[in-house]
Amino acid sequence: MAPFRINGAASGSARPPCTGAPARTALVLLTCITFASCSQEEPYFQETFVMGTAASVTICGLDEEQAREAAASALHELHRIESIMSSWKEDSELSRLNRLSRGNRFRVSAELFVLVDSALHFSMVTSGAFDITAGPVIRLWGFHGGDVRLPTENEIDEALSRVGYRRVTLDAGDSSITLEPGMELDLGGIAKGYAVDRAVSLLREKGATSALVNLGGNIYALGTPPGKDGWSVGIRDPHGGAAITGTILLRDEAVATSGNYENFVVIGEKRYGHIVDPRTGRPVDRVLSVTVVAPTALATDALSTGLFVLGPDGGRDIVDRPGCIRALYALPGNGAARYKAIGDFEGRLSLTE
Repeated sequence: MAPFRINGAASGSARPPCTGAPARTALVLLTCITFASCSQEEPYFQETFVMGTAASVTICGLDEEQAREAAASALHELHRIESIMSSWKEDSELSRLNRLSRGNRFRVSAELFVLVDSALHFSMVTSGAFDITAGPVIRLWGFHGGDVRLPTENEIDEALSRVGYRRVTLDAGDSSITLEPGMELDLGGIAKGYAVDRAVSLLREKGATSALVNLGGNIYALGTPPGKDGWSVGIRDPHGGAAITGTILLRDEAVATSGNYENFVVIGEKRYGHIVDPRTGRPVDRVLSVTVVAPTALATDALSTGLFVLGPDGGRDIVDRPGCIRALYALPGNGAARYKAIGDFEGRLSLTE
């Protein structure tokens, strides 16, 4: 099996150490932040709405003018990436690729090329459990603009005929991507993580050493708040609601959570979650949620979906590889969730009784 590239870089660069800075290209997502104030000074906080969700930057240790400039730069970067990689914006580069490829080579920017290559790498790592071509089967169940109804076997088979990461052709020579007719790419499961890592990179350039970036639950914790061992991030009850069932202490790493407890449809008397296995075309119901910690938000974004589909047994094969990955599964129990942690959380995971 191919080695696991934590940064997903197209160049095949070496995996960064666990203690190193995040790679350049590096929680649904229902973690909530429970950080304390930054020493005696209040943290600087700025937010926006982008990529269909709320985004915020919290900075400690810079004066107000420096923090405002750094936060504005980071948030602007999120909007810039959305303009390139959104599948909802008709004028985005990704939308043009989906419209115009149709079996033809379509030349894209180096940035989009590398991210698609990274996504295909994570598809390989997860044996197709994470797949940016899965849009047809996701819509079939009433998500992403589809009609809410129970699809037939023939409809599932037809949708699956237009799904498959191995059928996406990349040519690094001219940065071109070729999609087979009827196929499309949706980067919703990885672009937010990439955007968070880019925002963190800009914060570092502006001198920030203690900050938190949160894009719809895709979170990166830069450094630590003054006088603290890390940023405390709360994990919400996998059954929904506002209750916190545990916390994870983070420093220079990212966290993401995938779950079905808010985004679902009801067909007949059965509830179907929005996370669909791209290999079978059917929603996954064996897991309530999975929280993934890794050195980059890119990795946590993609792997949280892939590990959700694989379940704890399949997920262990990925977590056990070198790469500083940890996962916390919430599984159905008798009236309450039961938790299964995979990987060494180093005493930084705390679950309520």
